[in-house]
Amino acid sequence: MIRWAEKKIRKLSICDFALVKAVLILAGIIIGAYISAFIRQYVWYFVALFVILYAVLWYKLMKRK
Repeated sequence: MIRWAEKKIRKLSICDFALVKAVLILAGIIIGAYISAFIRQYVWYFVALFVILYAVLWYKLMKRK
């Protein structure tokens, strides 16, 4: 499992790592939505953005070259 993950990580570009960072930030925003009224107001926009970026990331990780 670790070897598989290492192979997949080596194929990622800097832009892909930026995508990982964005997905994790959005996950934190969504989790923190119950603290801030502003985020709670737009939480479904953040959820939709999170799902889209996560799907792109998953596609890039599973793409075979």
